[in-house]
Amino acid sequence: LFVWVGVVTCDAALKAASSIRRLFMRTRPYRWAGIAIAVAFVCALSSTAFAQDATYIGESQCKVCHSKADTGNQYAKWTAEKHSKAFASLKSEEAKEVATKAGVTKPPTEAPECLKCHVTAFDGTKVPEKIDMAKGVQCEACHGPGSAHKAEGLKAMKKDPAAKVVESTKKGDAETCKQCHNKDNPTYNPERYTLKDGTKADFDYEQALAKIAHPNPKKAAAK
Repeated sequence: LFVWVGVVTCDAALKAASSIRRLFMRTRPYRWAGIAIAVAFVCALSSTAFAQDATYIGESQCKVCHSKADTGNQYAKWTAEKHSKAFASLKSEEAKEVATKAGVTKPPTEAPECLKCHVTAFDGTKVPEKIDMAKGVQCEACHGPGSAHKAEGLKAMKKDPAAKVVESTKKGDAETCKQCHNKDNPTYNPERYTLKDGTKADFDYEQALAKIAHPNPKKAAAK
């Protein structure tokens, strides 16, 4: 069954749900649960497929659509906060001191130990061709490679009903952040955030996300 359900477009979700519903007909309490599982599973596969095929395009391509005031100007918000300056921060005297204390032997701007969290998509030796390291932690660090999202966005601009703008990009989450905001970070501070229960922590996703919030007001109004 799951081999058949493994289609990669949300358009197929209703067909998948119909088939699963037939399987669950004899067990009435689980009928709609089966349908919900089918829809969620197929849509998840759709996002996964886009991510596997996509390539990095660089923040300048994101800017084309995400710099408009009426949709939230996410690009301006990103340039105003620290992620966009992550690589530049490695040039500071403070960064050099931190690196030295951490046992890093190369200059921070060249050290893999630093670059893995201060630039986008660093693989240990280099970044993708279209990624400018000077632009720090860019959109695609959290949302994944953007080529498919760009292509689907262009379809949407042409009023193509088959465009899958949302499915073609990744939604950032706590686990993505924790790849860098963790105890391995030489600037780790166990009392950086105060949690709701009064305890301290180095990282709190909700508070950190609020600092870099970049919503689309049109989407919010549509809910």
